[in-house]
Amino acid sequence: MWELPLVCAPPVGARTSVVVTEKTERVSRLLLLGDLLFYFAVLVAALIWRHDQFCILGSAIALPSFALWFAAKLQLGASFTLKAEARQLVTRGLYSRIRHPVYLFSTCAMLGIAICLRSIYFDLYLAIVIGLQVWRIRREEQVLREKFGQAYLDYRRQTWF
Repeated sequence: MWELPLVCAPPVGARTSVVVTEKTERVSRLLLLGDLLFYFAVLVAALIWRHDQFCILGSAIALPSFALWFAAKLQLGASFTLKAEARQLVTRGLYSRIRHPVYLFSTCAMLGIAICLRSIYFDLYLAIVIGLQVWRIRREEQVLREKFGQAYLDYRRQTWF
């Protein structure tokens, strides 16, 4: 069975303190860079393959979304994890107005690519990704409510999505 050493959860009920190692930070940055490079490459390929008004529109949506997605992940910092964890309540930058900017802007970037590609396969992929993101958002919100209680509920009332 494969195990990711950076995604180990403590036993239920255990009191722990968050230790973010330099290696964890490096992996987080590599994952961010990998995401962005992959979708940016797909967009560039689509622009070369289908250079028309749909690709221009898709690019106009995708390119700023890439920048905002990148900014949101950087602002999340050490709180970014592959698994729903409540390390800290991030309320600065994009997170001061939008609860889930990483999901919002990654979806917008992929929507821009979908407009450019006009491929049923990418549309299906996008639908699956959106479904997974909605599931993950619900899980993350549950974890944050349990960890931060009223502070998270107050934050939630002050933000969109």
